[in-house]
Amino acid sequence: MRYSMENSNHNKPLNIIATTQGSSLDIFLAIIQQIENSGQKLGHLGAVVSFARHFKDSEVVRDFAHPIEYLKEWEVMEQARTSPCNLQELRHFDEEMEPGAVWSAILADRRLIYGRYSKYIQDYRVHFTDEELFAFAYHHLVNFNAMLDRIKPDVMIGFTPVTFGEMLSCELAEARGIPSLQLHSSRIQNYFSLNDIMNGTSRHFVKMIEKDAFKPATRALAQAVVEEAVKDGLTYEGVDNAIAKGRPFQPVKAIKALPGVVRGQVNKAFDPVMRKDNHDPGYIMPWLFQNWVQPLQERLIKFRLDTFHSDRMVAPADLAELGDYAFYPLHSEPEVALQVLGRPYHKNQIELMRNLAASLPAGMKLVVKEHPRSMGLRPFGYYKAMFEIPNLYLVHAHHASNPVVAGSKLVAVVSGTIGFEAIMMQKPVLLLGIPKYEGLKGKMIGKCYNLFELPAKIRQLLAEYAFDRRHVENFICAMVEGSVAVDLYSNLLKKPGRQSYTDGQVSAEEELKNLGEYTIRRIQEVMQP
Repeated sequence: MRYSMENSNHNKPLNIIATTQGSSLDIFLAIIQQIENSGQKLGHLGAVVSFARHFKDSEVVRDFAHPIEYLKEWEVMEQARTSPCNLQELRHFDEEMEPGAVWSAILADRRLIYGRYSKYIQDYRVHFTDEELFAFAYHHLVNFNAMLDRIKPDVMIGFTPVTFGEMLSCELAEARGIPSLQLHSSRIQNYFSLNDIMNGTSRHFVKMIEKDAFKPATRALAQAVVEEAVKDGLTYEGVDNAIAKGRPFQPVKAIKALPGVVRGQVNKAFDPVMRKDNHDPGYIMPWLFQNWVQPLQERLIKFRLDTFHSDRMVAPADLAELGDYAFYPLHSEPEVALQVLGRPYHKNQIELMRNLAASLPAGMKLVVKEHPRSMGLRPFGYYKAMFEIPNLYLVHAHHASNPVVAGSKLVAVVSGTIGFEAIMMQKPVLLLGIPKYEGLKGKMIGKCYNLFELPAKIRQLLAEYAFDRRHVENFICAMVEGSVAVDLYSNLLKKPGRQSYTDGQVSAEEELKNLGEYTIRRIQEVMQP
């Protein structure tokens, strides 16, 4: 079925602002082109962009025919370095938005809080002064406010916001009553949805669940998804299969790549824009960390854990010997699940685990599993601090999570797919953050956002738990019928080593057409009075 803007007034041009990260800008320019191809007139267009290297090199950006205004985060940061923050004006913006919005935006941006090499090494140092952080926020709000005045957007579209500019843009737009749609992975095969709220279950899913009028084929798919989760755990488009198996150590391949890496670093150093972009880690440091530091550190940490802390390490096959246990899957840092969906824990998972371990019923252990992406990033001292927590045991990162969930009495999560899998595996799930599945009804999940209440919430969840398969299936049905099937990461964004559902059998043009038609439908829905 081809969607069009037939229910809207074609004579009224549609004004749109997109919030983008790197190559996602290309996707949204293509979506906007699809909207125009549907017969809808386009008015003023704008985009918040955050990666200078891609912006400069993108053919899609160069070839985009419609006039578009760009707000570039690297220029905002440069402006902030030379012009002070007007704290009084910043407070006016802060008071207009949700409480804590300015700091939430700062904390969401991993390269402000963890540094520009945050994807490669855990680094808790302070990288900017308070004055600099406030200046970044202030100058972005001033510039974005002016963009809102010029463009007067009918709708905003984007990915889940993760940069300070994206977050502030979404927060200010929400305060002004401008509908916003953010593209999320449903974690169901290759279904992606444009959600109308930043945290929690999108409103369009809630309406579909309440209506409960799903197609038989969708119901059958939901039932198959539940069986898959119970048997093997969920697989979904975009998963990094290479990291899940451990980081490869390939020194010969790395050495062969070095000349190109050096050329790229030299070019960046002489480019007046790219060398100042805080979002750009360059070429040398990623090459060094990915090919040498991370693989070797991962192997060294595994050896030290097995040699010196074997009494606290446990294999999935031996979990039954522990007796009753609760399971907490560690999040990698930085990650949206912590910085946006679980803000209080963005640098404090150690203390969260300490509270969990001390809040369980007497005799119940806490089993923790490291995130595969974090192996080789965290220092060994992080694990030593974990082992200072009584009642805590660690499963190696590259063991499957499914058997750990299956043997548990309770699963505690900030966010993440494992919590959704655990619900389908009929395990009580305690939510400590605000994931997309927090809208599930009944007594399958508990929520605790005050650690003083943690022991009582755990006891209540264990005592009152009741599984509701029909509601779980309805939730999955809503995510399928309220989403679009598209291989976003593997086919459109061309990220290597990612799980694909079409294996390239669907062209990028067809994927973009489907995504564009779905976007038109969702814009219609959020713009209805």
